[in-house]
Amino acid sequence: MNNFTFHLSTKIIFGQPARTALPAELAALDAKRVFLVSDAGLAELGLVGQIQAAVQDAGVDVAVFTAVPTNPTTNQVSAGLALAREHKANALIALGGGSPIDVAKGIALLLANGGSYADYQWGGKAIAQRSWPLLAMPTTAGTGSEVSKVAVISDPDNPFKKGVLSPLMFPHVAIVDPELTRELPPPLTAATGMDAFIHALEAFVGQRANPFTDQLAQAALKTAWTYLPRATANGDDMAAREQMMLAALWGGMAMDHAGLGLVHALSGPLTSRLHLHHGLANAIILPHVVRFNLPAIPNERRRFLNQLFGLPAAANDDTVVATLQQFVRDLGLPASLRELDLSLDNVDWEAIAEETTRMVLIHNNPRPATQKECRELLEQML
Repeated sequence: MNNFTFHLSTKIIFGQPARTALPAELAALDAKRVFLVSDAGLAELGLVGQIQAAVQDAGVDVAVFTAVPTNPTTNQVSAGLALAREHKANALIALGGGSPIDVAKGIALLLANGGSYADYQWGGKAIAQRSWPLLAMPTTAGTGSEVSKVAVISDPDNPFKKGVLSPLMFPHVAIVDPELTRELPPPLTAATGMDAFIHALEAFVGQRANPFTDQLAQAALKTAWTYLPRATANGDDMAAREQMMLAALWGGMAMDHAGLGLVHALSGPLTSRLHLHHGLANAIILPHVVRFNLPAIPNERRRFLNQLFGLPAAANDDTVVATLQQFVRDLGLPASLRELDLSLDNVDWEAIAEETTRMVLIHNNPRPATQKECRELLEQML
């Protein structure tokens, strides 16, 4: 008997141009004054200005906040919250990847429930009210944050990465327009796409996998394996871009309900301390965690993965891992931390390993991992 709960309160609008979808959705949310959360890169590309103009054309006042970095902290939530209140916003738009969407989720949460982000992240304060209306517009095919109930934001006073989650935090609407990803450069297309792939993989092999999430995870895995190389090689391949947006949606839903595992448990402390892009860190970690997990993955799931990778049903562990490593390399992503322009001499690897064992995600991994084993995995990534 499989017991599971699945809920998704986000309305998904797929494929319709964002600018044409916006007016009706703003009206449906009764948006009078909108707070637009994005990042400096998208402002430079002109995407922020386009969406701002579309909101204004719909007769809605809009204030813009683009101070969201790759790995946002609670400082950005606090700053955005103050500006949203000053603007007297009654709805939010998040334009970007997981970082702007998560920051907007944090602001929407606090507008509805009051208090500080730390109250919910560390203080155990209950989330009692539905977040303020939030319309998410992803510009990457990666995090799936537009259809998840969690926001993962670092606290600069505490390097331990801990998400805040509640069914009351789902975005109200996700406008998923593949055209918004057209300008994403190949390295970011690859890194964000690997995040979507790994969401699906960890949901598929995790302990909380169920028949409903399996369908989503398998669809995401097949789609990303086929179309991520195409989208990375040619950003104007809009058929591949569209398929990757679907993969990110499916992977996001799967991971939100079936959970993640050791890749993301390691990635949290690693990205916090080394300030790495989340998807890039995941891609480097992936082959090593897969090698660690393979003995614990059930045979029928192993057979699905072997088939997905184009391997014989009885392919051994080394072959599976080598195939994954080659997939990452073919996307142009680094295979080790040493390939990055980082100083690794003074990194406290033992502390990262210890933090990994305290990540909630690790308990969903198909194979338990000790601090010693996490330390060994980190060494393999160098």
